[in-house]
Amino acid sequence: MMALLRYGSGVPWNRTEALQRNLGIPLPVATQCEVTAQNAAPLQPALEELQRQAAQGEVVHNDDTSMRVLSLDRDADISPDQTGVFTSGLVWMYREHRIALYFIGCKHAGENLAEVLKQRSGDLPPVIQMCDALSRNVPKPVQTLVANCNAHGRRNFVKVTPNFPEPCRFVLETMREVYGHDAEARQRACRRRSGSSSIRSTVNR
Repeated sequence: MMALLRYGSGVPWNRTEALQRNLGIPLPVATQCEVTAQNAAPLQPALEELQRQAAQGEVVHNDDTSMRVLSLDRDADISPDQTGVFTSGLVWMYREHRIALYFIGCKHAGENLAEVLKQRSGDLPPVIQMCDALSRNVPKPVQTLVANCNAHGRRNFVKVTPNFPEPCRFVLETMREVYGHDAEARQRACRRRSGSSSIRSTVNR
């Protein structure tokens, strides 16, 4: 239950400690951490198998968010200049399932994705990666078919429209057609989902 509250519902350790103290049952943060770590160890093989299956997926969505950690054991391959701590979320589409993997540490989303992709079968085509255009989201070297988020790109054009009205209007009106194709393509077979390629080429020019 402690693990579900902390990692499933986002309830901080100190909040659980205060609740238990009010009920007359002492449960310090340190004790919660120790009990959770002990009970997590037998589940490690299941986590490894989940990562292996995820690596065989067809599509992955990944992104980073910041994470406060008081003390973190740094991996030997992490540069001393890389001081940030992140939570990377990787959501994989594997057959009819979704697999969500979370990594907390100094590595960015792209680096964590590269680690999972090491378990990908060599017989499979590159996975389709959905992410924003931040460079650290992409594994090095690139092992994926990168599909950047249209919403992020469109949002940036909206921000600068007052400064560049005509070019931005062209891009935004063109992107409207892309969204139309996207809505239609969701109802079609994969081989027919190519209607936006010529439009995107026009924008790129």
